[in-house]
Amino acid sequence: MGGELVSGLGALRRRKRLLEQEKSLAGWTLALAGTGIGLMVLHAEMLWFGGCPWVLYLFLVKCMISISTFLLLSLIVAFHAKEVQLFMTDNGLRDWRVALTGRQVAQIVLELVVCGLHPPPVPGPPCVLSSGFPKTAATQSWPSFLDQGEALLSLAMLLRLYLVPRALLLRSGVLLNASYRSIGALNQVRFRHWFVAKLYMNTHPGRLLLCLTLGLWLTTAWVLSVAERQAVNATGHLSDTLWLIPITFLTIGYGDVVPGTMWGKIVCLCTGVMGVCCTALLVAVVARKLEFNKAEKHVHNFMMDIQYAKEMRESAARVLQESWMLYKHTRRKESGAARKHQRRLLAAINRFRQVRLKHRKLREQVNSMVDISKVLGSCERGSRRRGR
Repeated sequence: MGGELVSGLGALRRRKRLLEQEKSLAGWTLALAGTGIGLMVLHAEMLWFGGCPWVLYLFLVKCMISISTFLLLSLIVAFHAKEVQLFMTDNGLRDWRVALTGRQVAQIVLELVVCGLHPPPVPGPPCVLSSGFPKTAATQSWPSFLDQGEALLSLAMLLRLYLVPRALLLRSGVLLNASYRSIGALNQVRFRHWFVAKLYMNTHPGRLLLCLTLGLWLTTAWVLSVAERQAVNATGHLSDTLWLIPITFLTIGYGDVVPGTMWGKIVCLCTGVMGVCCTALLVAVVARKLEFNKAEKHVHNFMMDIQYAKEMRESAARVLQESWMLYKHTRRKESGAARKHQRRLLAAINRFRQVRLKHRKLREQVNSMVDISKVLGSCERGSRRRGR
C-alpha cells in the first residue's frame, strides 16, 4: 500500500478514485452479507420443515454460507486497505504502517470476528430408528431443531447488518461531493453515519421510518420464532410471531400470545424498547411537519396582529364607556348602578391589559424573527465580500 507521494490535482483524482472503489466494495460487501443471512434463514427453515429428507441440501447450503463468509471477509480486508490508502493520500504519507493505528487494527479484527460467525459446514446427526439402526432419509425427521450452539451462530450472522449504515454513507454521495466536503471543512462537520441518518430523516422521514419499522418487525419476528421453536412452543409459528411483534412494538400487548422461553422474552423486551424509540422519532417527525413554514408564519403573525389591534381598540372603547357610565351614575347618586358599572370597568381594564400583553409578545416574536433574518443576511453578504 506504500508508494510515491502524490500531491495537487493528482491527489484529488486519487482520492476520488479511492472513494469510488470504497463505494463499490461497500455495495458488494453488503450484498454478500445479505446473501449469507438469506442462506442462513433458508437453512433454518429447511431444517425445520424438511429434516432428514433434505440432509444433502442442508449440507450444501452450509457450504455456500461458508463460501460467502470467506468472500465477505476478503472484501472487508480490501475495504480497510482502501481506507488506509485514502488516509495516506489525505495526509501525504508514504508508509502504510504509519496510517494504520492500533484502534484501526482492533476495529478490523472485530469486524472480521463478527462477520466470520456462521454455522460450520459439518454434517448433521444421522437419522435413526428407535432400534438404533440408520434409516434412509425418506420418512424420519430430526427430533429437534437447531441445537444451542448452532442457533447462536446462526442468529449472530444478523450482526452483519452493521454494514448497512456504511453502504448508505458511501452511496449517499456526501463524501464524493466537493461542495459538501468544502463547506463541512469550514464548519468543522464530520460526515459520518449519524450525519447521513439525519440527512435522510430531513429529506425522506416517512420512507426511512417505514423501512426501519418493517425491517425491525420482520427480523425480530423471525428471531422470536427461532427462539420459540427451540422449546417446540406454539409461539414458534411465524404467523404467531408476526402478530406478537407488532403488538409488542406498538406497546399494546393484548396478552393472547406470549413467549415461553427466556430468549423469546428477551426478544420481546428489546422489541418494546425499539418500538418506544421509533414512536418518539415518529412524533418528532409529525411535530416538525405540522409546524408553520416561514411564509405561513408571517401570514399568521400578520393576521394575529390585526386581530389584537382590533381587540385593543374595542377594549379601550369599553373602558371609556364604563368610565363614563360610572361617572354619570355616581353624579346621580345611584349606588347600585354605580357598583355594577365599576365592576364592568375593572373587567374591561383587565381585558385591555391582557390583549395588550398578547400584542406585545407577538411584536417581540416578529422582531426576533426579523433580527435573525437580518443577521443571516449580513453574514451572507460578509462572506461574499471576503470571497471577492
